[in-house]
Amino acid sequence: MIQANKQQREKRNQGQDGEPRLCTSCGGRLERKNPYLYQCTSCKRTYYISADRAHRVTVQVSAGRLVVACAVAAIIIAAVAMTGYQLYTGHLVASASRFSVVFRDFLMEAYKKPVAEVSPEDLDGIKYLKIEKGKKYRFTYGYEDYYSFPDKGRFEDTLQTVEISGRTDDFSPSNVQYFTGLTRLELYTGGWENYILPKENVLQGIFCVDGMSKYGTPQFFSAVNPDTLTEVGILKAEGRKDFSFMEDLRGVRRLVMSDAKLEDSAIFDGFEDLEELYLYYVVMEEEDAAAIIEGLLSLPSLKHFYIEGKTAWYITKEQWEKWEKMYGNRISLERK
Repeated sequence: MIQANKQQREKRNQGQDGEPRLCTSCGGRLERKNPYLYQCTSCKRTYYISADRAHRVTVQVSAGRLVVACAVAAIIIAAVAMTGYQLYTGHLVASASRFSVVFRDFLMEAYKKPVAEVSPEDLDGIKYLKIEKGKKYRFTYGYEDYYSFPDKGRFEDTLQTVEISGRTDDFSPSNVQYFTGLTRLELYTGGWENYILPKENVLQGIFCVDGMSKYGTPQFFSAVNPDTLTEVGILKAEGRKDFSFMEDLRGVRRLVMSDAKLEDSAIFDGFEDLEELYLYYVVMEEEDAAAIIEGLLSLPSLKHFYIEGKTAWYITKEQWEKWEKMYGNRISLERK
């Protein structure tokens, strides 16, 4: 049926002598140039009549136009190719340049390929990351989720370690933001305020040592995911005066803090879901210690309270026993 309709259209486009008469492009009149070639008097398109198929009209571009068309096509192809190459190489340069020297070397060692070829999917695969600073930067990483791993005692067997030499200027804490799949992050390089978390993260645990500024307003914890974050450790926080970041941690269930000076229990206001609190070598005035600790024990969800260090022994034996009787059915109290 389709072939029959096509033949009828071709027949209507032919004169009584079987020759083509109208341009199929613009409808203009066709003028015969030679036995096998016709040209439209309006748009100048040329038509070729196949010798082996009587009066079967096909479009033919003149040699001059063909050369021009080929040249234009070549230019377009070259332009597209160059644009594609520039976009590709530009992507590689941008992908590589976003990493500091230390992170770049770490990624190349971990993935055994140029950093420009490390994809977002590669970075998303890392679930555990610990960064330490000694003579070298030490990266401990793994692809297993610490929180869902069935045997915590064997979790370390799944981890790998890379040590990278580099100056402080060669290390950028902001590079952590590209590890979008992390569930546990441990930062022991100091200056956690300089780190940037992924905008959309699934972190369940963060442990870090204090650093940079004693007086600044840290933004690091403002990017935590309250739907996933369950535990936080703030270590070596001696001298810190600004605890405003604690407002971003009110949904955690386990918190570890060391060396911080506590003037009262106010920084824990709003920690309605906190179940475990561990205080190591925190500093309190002796006359205030009992009131501060009692304020902490009044947290509604608290199930375990641990305090270690000099401050723990500011509390008299009688007072401690009183708390054990008062909170013993709900809270496990330990001091050392």
